[in-house]
Amino acid sequence: MPASPGRCSVLSVVVLAILVSGCTASTKGTESAHAQTAPSAHSTCHPAVEQGQLPAWARRGFSGTSSTRHIVGDNGEIAAVLFGYPYHAPAGNGRANKILWVAKESSGGQDSPDAKLTIKATLTGSGQVVSRSVAGGPGPSLIDMPKPGCWQFTLSWPGHTDRVDIEYLVG
Repeated sequence: MPASPGRCSVLSVVVLAILVSGCTASTKGTESAHAQTAPSAHSTCHPAVEQGQLPAWARRGFSGTSSTRHIVGDNGEIAAVLFGYPYHAPAGNGRANKILWVAKESSGGQDSPDAKLTIKATLTGSGQVVSRSVAGGPGPSLIDMPKPGCWQFTLSWPGHTDRVDIEYLVG
């Protein structure tokens, strides 16, 4: 039995309303997700891990060719020598997220008893910030992060600042 014309009109209006609301909801969801994850000018992360010879100023205490994984800071003031790389969050059993921080020759301050390397780490795209510190200034450390992702480290120690990006994989 054919449907009456009034019934078709009502059914068409209902279907059209469902389609329009479905499209609107979908668009809003996309815009909302995009607004939350759109990177700001300062949220790009580029871990510049090198495998090779350390800069001459960062070879103190190393013997031989000094070829190892490392990252030199954006300002060239510090090198992060990466032991056990790639790093994981959380750190895996039997694995350590060990970083040897080697500062370029500096004048004063670094050898004072209260010297420390302060790290402000920001998880790219999330705004999550954590702080870490290394007593005695740049030197050996275990730097664990609470979540995997690309972390931007802003480093400061007496008289200096620099920045490195380090990626942590799923533990």
